[in-house]
Amino acid sequence: MKQRNKFTYIDNAYRKDDMSRNLKRFSRCNLSGLCPTTKDSSPHFFESFNEANFAVMFEFDQTIIAVKSQPFSIKYIDNGRTKNYTPDFSIVDCNKTIKIIEVKAFETIDEKVERKHRCIEKAFNQCGFSFHVMTEKHLPSRLALSNMMMIKRNAIALGHVDQDALNYFLDMLSEPISLSEAVNICKCLGIDPNIISYCIFRDYVNIGVSSGIGGETIISSNIYGGAL
Repeated sequence: MKQRNKFTYIDNAYRKDDMSRNLKRFSRCNLSGLCPTTKDSSPHFFESFNEANFAVMFEFDQTIIAVKSQPFSIKYIDNGRTKNYTPDFSIVDCNKTIKIIEVKAFETIDEKVERKHRCIEKAFNQCGFSFHVMTEKHLPSRLALSNMMMIKRNAIALGHVDQDALNYFLDMLSEPISLSEAVNICKCLGIDPNIISYCIFRDYVNIGVSSGIGGETIISSNIYGGAL
């Protein structure tokens, strides 16, 4: 692929027909990228570390069934002037409630920004949506996020899930066991150990992500065995 064609391909990947603003490609002066997701048909687009981290956090929130990045734009009135606004995310929870998410760095929020957010919130409320501003203070620890990213990466690496193997593995977790014991069970059964991460990602089993994960880390079943 020629150099020019390669950059054209990347530029096109950073555009969606339903996006109201286009993202610039990653550079030393700009942070943007694509985040794979299981909660939308398209990857999430992000323009900051906070947005990327929230995209990961939303993946692990079992109360959220759908997430879209930069889903649409609306018009709002600020000091008598009509302006356009595109939210960072829209999420749909298990109660089918739609929430609009604006991600900001905490230190950037001042009186002017708060006034803008109140105007935007009013516009969304008129549409029947709730509007929420989220900052890094709403994120889990860096270690927890790092563990989440690792678990998600391993879960996706599993690829096709053998349901019989999955059910058999979960039946073996009637009692809490260590991660190393779970890996040994997978090896004895001839099952890809990434199925452990898949089970954590799908919330079939529980593991603490706020501390270091090692062989002695305990995992326990959330469904107590049985077919899915």
